[in-house]
Amino acid sequence: MIRKLFGSCAIGAAVAGMIDFTAIGAQAAVTYDTRALTGDAAPGTGPGVVYGVIASAPAFNSTGQVAFRSSVTGPGVDLTNITGIWSGGSGSLNLVARTGSAAPGAGAGVEYFRLFTPKINDAGQTAFSASLAGTGVGRTNFTGLWSEGSGSLNLLARAGSVAPGTSAGATFSQFSFGTTTFNPLLDNVGQTVFLAPLTGTNVDVTNDEGIWSERSGLLSLVAREGNAAAGTGPGVVFGNLAEPLLNTAGQTVFWGTLTGTGVDHTNDVGIWSDQAGSLSLLVRAGDTAPGTDPGVVYSSVNAPALNNAGQTAFTAELTGPGITLSNDKGLWSEGSGSLGLVAREGDTAIDLPADVVYSSFGALDLNDAGRIAFAGSLTGPGVSALDNSGLWSEGSGSLSLIARQFDAAPGTAPGVRYSTFNGVNPVLNGAGQTSFMGRLSGTGVDDTNDRGIWATDPNGLLTLIVRSGDLFDVNDDPLIEDLRTISTINLATGGSNAFMPTPAFNDAGQLAFTLRFTDNTSGVFVAIIPEPASLVVLAVGTGMILSKRSTNLS
Repeated sequence: MIRKLFGSCAIGAAVAGMIDFTAIGAQAAVTYDTRALTGDAAPGTGPGVVYGVIASAPAFNSTGQVAFRSSVTGPGVDLTNITGIWSGGSGSLNLVARTGSAAPGAGAGVEYFRLFTPKINDAGQTAFSASLAGTGVGRTNFTGLWSEGSGSLNLLARAGSVAPGTSAGATFSQFSFGTTTFNPLLDNVGQTVFLAPLTGTNVDVTNDEGIWSERSGLLSLVAREGNAAAGTGPGVVFGNLAEPLLNTAGQTVFWGTLTGTGVDHTNDVGIWSDQAGSLSLLVRAGDTAPGTDPGVVYSSVNAPALNNAGQTAFTAELTGPGITLSNDKGLWSEGSGSLGLVAREGDTAIDLPADVVYSSFGALDLNDAGRIAFAGSLTGPGVSALDNSGLWSEGSGSLSLIARQFDAAPGTAPGVRYSTFNGVNPVLNGAGQTSFMGRLSGTGVDDTNDRGIWATDPNGLLTLIVRSGDLFDVNDDPLIEDLRTISTINLATGGSNAFMPTPAFNDAGQLAFTLRFTDNTSGVFVAIIPEPASLVVLAVGTGMILSKRSTNLS
């Protein structure tokens, strides 16, 4: 289908009689598909029922399919049936679950009451958590997890049910309470993994969470607080467990703390891997840190990233000979085939002057080729609060700077610059393209237009995908313009550091996101970088329309 992209920078320049072809060129390779939009008919509902608010970011897979949660409006819609989950896993959008409808496996008269954002695997299967209402539902059993991994939608686990691998009387507690939601992950053969809370007999604060996985259709315990920690000594047990990661091959990796015999602040955290039921320790505080001087060890390790090749990457703190506050942090990766140091606090920051050095490391991602992308902070002569963060990526084959705070932001007007990259999660696809959602400051920037998504094209050119405050054409028909002003952007951050087994930015250069507009409509969109067909530039009125052809994959 033909799509049109309107950038406010290009339109504004055209109005002034001075078109910025550099800004246009930065966007020219991008095409867009609308997957769902407020007011569109909602498949699987009744006549006249349409999508309402699509607020959260979509799930996305490597084949370009999306899954998302949305409200609906129309005939017969009330507060009991206002929300649904849709998936494009079958090749077109279909309703997976709707509030007010029967919840499979939960018993007669039990319905979905609230649905949470789903995950989708490369086979197009979804998994999600939900709360319940109806016959026999009470405060001990009103939440559960569902998955399509078996080929149809089935209950995976429900609060109040026996937790496999635990002692008699231990049951799953609620999968959602307050702001905390426990969500399942789903690999490409339909097996799930999830972190869950426990309650019941002999359960206390030392053993009230665990990680479970499906193997051959059976739910089994991977790790539990208070149980012996694999790869450690006698009397050493898991303390706290973090939400696990899951790759497409079914490998689970998770971060945890330790307690027990011989455990102190120097060796009380680690990272573990579970493959086909075999749990092993990958790294622990107190281990020798590769790439450092003799006697230097990890003082702490942080939650890892995981790729589909089974490789991990993580940041860590150091202690030992020669370690000071200026060089006690680093980033390690198995991407080269063995664990190696990628960057360290105090090292010269790649592509910057020799006296500008890394001071800390933030979010990271590891693609299936073992290449890494990360956010980092900077210090050194001339570095200020205006330019002390950046993003680096190995997408080109070697580590390079993608963007630095206070750099001019591609696709925007002169004087518009990147604001801080602290808290930014870069995503690196298998083709070596890096994407991120960033903030802006500078000339003409306010809270209505200070966010955007950028990505590199196959040539490494950083390209603006969407920006708040810009006009966006939501209509796929090349003859019909439906321009709306973007108010909010939700990027499906995905990546291995975001607890999703599928990418937000896949190897085909497709990037999924949700946009909300100033007229209170919203939609799910996919940008394609690069464009698969030739670009046609048309002059329309005082603006420029970039017309592009793309293929819609639900």
